[in-house]
Amino acid sequence: MPSRTKDSLAEPLVVSVAEARRLLGISNTAFYGRVLPELETFKIGRARRVPLAAIRRYIAQRLAANPTGKRGRGRPRKLPAQPPQAAVSA
Repeated sequence: MPSRTKDSLAEPLVVSVAEARRLLGISNTAFYGRVLPELETFKIGRARRVPLAAIRRYIAQRLAANPTGKRGRGRPRKLPAQPPQAAVSA
């Protein structure tokens, strides 16, 4: 069994665009169309890299925008009719 060094256990600071897409678990079309324009990226030569911090910020912004996680699609649920309350006079 090969021994692991301290560097191999460290989390990478940047990932490729393909790896960022896989980490978010979305399709190529969704990533390139909606997510990539919102992420901070940079190029090393011809390769575009995405910092993990930028991915974490994107997730935090999305969670802050919709804290319940509900999509809000569809028709609202019908509530049962409430009987009218009698007016109390003093």
